[in-house]
Amino acid sequence: MSQKTPYLRLLDSLSFLPIRVLRASLKNVPPEKAIRFGAWCGRQIAAFGGGGSEVARINLRLAFPEKDEVERNRLLIQIYENMGRVVTELALLQGRQRERLLQGVDVIGHENLAAAESASPTGAVMVITGHFGSWDLCAAALAEQGHRLTVVHRGFSNPAIEEMFSRIRRGESGDLEELKMGRRAVTGILRALRQGRKLVILGDQNAKADEGLFVPFFGHLACTRSAPMLIAMRRQIPVLPAFVYREGETSRHVVHLLPHLSLLNSSLEPDESLEMNVAQMTQQIEAAVRQAPDHWLWLHRRWRTRPARECEPSLEEGFYPPRKKGLWHGVRRAFRGR
Repeated sequence: MSQKTPYLRLLDSLSFLPIRVLRASLKNVPPEKAIRFGAWCGRQIAAFGGGGSEVARINLRLAFPEKDEVERNRLLIQIYENMGRVVTELALLQGRQRERLLQGVDVIGHENLAAAESASPTGAVMVITGHFGSWDLCAAALAEQGHRLTVVHRGFSNPAIEEMFSRIRRGESGDLEELKMGRRAVTGILRALRQGRKLVILGDQNAKADEGLFVPFFGHLACTRSAPMLIAMRRQIPVLPAFVYREGETSRHVVHLLPHLSLLNSSLEPDESLEMNVAQMTQQIEAAVRQAPDHWLWLHRRWRTRPARECEPSLEEGFYPPRKKGLWHGVRRAFRGR
């Protein structure tokens, strides 16, 4: 692996600096007061049109064509407010407020998880969620409550940010391991399933055409990674959707563990079964987003990869304009992943 240039190392440092400042500033601030500040910061970013708002506006038009511009702008502000709260909570989770935040997370649906464990040949369960709500807080809370978790994610290009998120999820006492997406992750995934762990997958990210299947998401085909579902089908591992919802504008959260999916595995051709199961998973994510649209990460280019028949030469990234280069692009690059 090639070493980073001095310029990229500088960008890594610059991108991590605001996190250090926020973490130091909020370490003694009560959570409720801190997240109000985070929401205020989110409103300012939305007002100045920064931080990926162009992509978010495109996504909102694609997902909610029935809403007018005023409604979508109002929702955009709510999205940034919630992102501000989430970022603030990430800072608080690294300090003395961690225990207080984790105590504010309730989990409902334990009976659904127990049913999934009983249906599994090893007790392992594949937990499907998305970039929805305070998902890192959700993972940390589940690990703290005694669940053995293996979280699969893209990772970050900035090692400092990578280590920070790893500490946030793991904490001091939880049994949580992490795997980066890629071919090497398969060995770790299979080991986790053999050991009866809960395998947490973020199923809402855009995939390259050779890595996923096109299934409907808000009325548009979205390329979605199919490998996790294929593993679940072959190993007969139950797939259980889970989403974390914020209670109003507070620092309290509720994790909903839903009934595991009824996977199609034998009555259809293998490829058709896989596509229908991936579609079923994606429908669960869409339902959660429709229930609380301000909770989802709308800044992600979810519909970037397009089927060949839909390609438009004028748009290099599906529905989206080309990415802008420059310093801000470099800082954003450091946060790429998850």
